[in-house]
Amino acid sequence: MRRLGKALAWGIEGLTHLTGWIAALSLVAAAVIVTEGVVVRKIFGVSTIWQIEASVFLLIFTVFSGSAFVQKNEHHLNVDLVVIHLSPKVREITLIVVSILSCMIAAILAWYAWPMWWETVVRNDHSESLWGPPLWIPYFFFPLGMTLLCFQYILYIRNKIVALRRGDYNEEMELFELRDIEIPKADSDTQ
Repeated sequence: MRRLGKALAWGIEGLTHLTGWIAALSLVAAAVIVTEGVVVRKIFGVSTIWQIEASVFLLIFTVFSGSAFVQKNEHHLNVDLVVIHLSPKVREITLIVVSILSCMIAAILAWYAWPMWWETVVRNDHSESLWGPPLWIPYFFFPLGMTLLCFQYILYIRNKIVALRRGDYNEEMELFELRDIEIPKADSDTQ
């Protein structure tokens, strides 16, 4: 059973890593496509029909499929106003509870998004633009991303619980703030 759990965790981590890097490349591709569209329109005076929609599809993929990668690396935005004032053990329990709620939300979204995607496949829906790509492609990104995010939260929760049971957690809260930016202080003489 433990081997199956490790294999599933390895598979989820691998798929998350793969989709995260594809999401990063999709972001670059969207930027290149938009830039190409602007250059072609301004220099050659030719307007094309596919650039905006293709870049929107790539950005949709980046946002939803990249969310699991961000969670895997614990880089989601955190509001630590309350959490920093809690004791280390209570803080870890709070993070577990919040992660369980986030996992449930991702699971519910995925649960309702998969039938929506399948409906576009069955009906063979296409975009109403002149380019007219099939809509099952961008509709696939949301349930995929939410499913991966749910699985990633499950791994995160499991790891947090194991660490909490072992007593292996940070005694001091790592603050998420701008550390490397020097902000010049206003001189009282110049005012």
